[in-house]
Amino acid sequence: MISKIKKNARSYWGSWAKRRTPKGNPQTLGSNNIYILPSGFGWVFGILLLSFFSGAINYQISMVFLMTFLLTVIALISAWEAHANLKDLTIKLISLEDAQQGKPAQAILLMTSNNKIRFGMDFQLAKQPKTRLEKIPLTGMQFIVPIETSQRGYFALPPIVISSLFPFGIFRVWGYAYFDRHYYVYPEPISPDFWPPRLASQNDKKKEVQGDSELYDLKQVENPWVQPNLIAWKIAAKGQGWFLKTMSDTEGEYWLFRLNDLPLHDIEKKLQHLSYWLQTAEQNGYFYGLELKDMRTSLGQGEEHLKHCLRQLALYQ
Repeated sequence: MISKIKKNARSYWGSWAKRRTPKGNPQTLGSNNIYILPSGFGWVFGILLLSFFSGAINYQISMVFLMTFLLTVIALISAWEAHANLKDLTIKLISLEDAQQGKPAQAILLMTSNNKIRFGMDFQLAKQPKTRLEKIPLTGMQFIVPIETSQRGYFALPPIVISSLFPFGIFRVWGYAYFDRHYYVYPEPISPDFWPPRLASQNDKKKEVQGDSELYDLKQVENPWVQPNLIAWKIAAKGQGWFLKTMSDTEGEYWLFRLNDLPLHDIEKKLQHLSYWLQTAEQNGYFYGLELKDMRTSLGQGEEHLKHCLRQLALYQ
């Protein structure tokens, strides 16, 4: 019962705070969306202050009155400076990088100070560990907030909580930044201890391949006229020497990685093996594709092609 009440209270607070937070990217913290409460130390400080005040009234001790007054001034200054430390701070999400299962995703943020040096800032997503910045200079700074990943999938970026205990730790002041962005977590690559057969050996059609059907290496020679049709004229025109194109037929150098080619029954293990094949093929410069149930990618290579294939693994149900 109590846990349900706490859950509903947190849900209501999150919805209420989100309505007060400006939309878009970047976002700036203002008086309407900065919140302040005494910290744990602040509550002890408050109890001590009340005890001093009560004792000063009961015993009419001037020094205790003076001490109470000074401590009250310190508390008021702390509250003012704590609020000012966050006010007008601008947060911009530069990029949100995908991650491999077990490794942190990265939210790259740009902090703009708006002509005020900021101190002791903590950044936290959900219940993950805090990332601390001791100082944000007048020019602002860019930094990375890591996002822990434990399972593959497609996830929304949680609210970023920006908080501070500056200057004396008596008050905790905080605000939220909500960015409508998502990131992918790919399956962890694990080798299945074997490599699938080439696509050509399975009678797949070569015309599905994106890019050139022929690749070539360059070989420097002294007499290029023995094979004038293979001279690399663009390099020769730049005065960089004579090179011949060594042509190689690339048929048979393509792989189509199929989920059904893996004998395991554990679907997560299958996806991890596919992740390994995809990343290994990219590292080796192969042309490759992916087939999952009724989904089949085109054959290709490159960072964007690899990302597209890995995202299909992350989304697989």
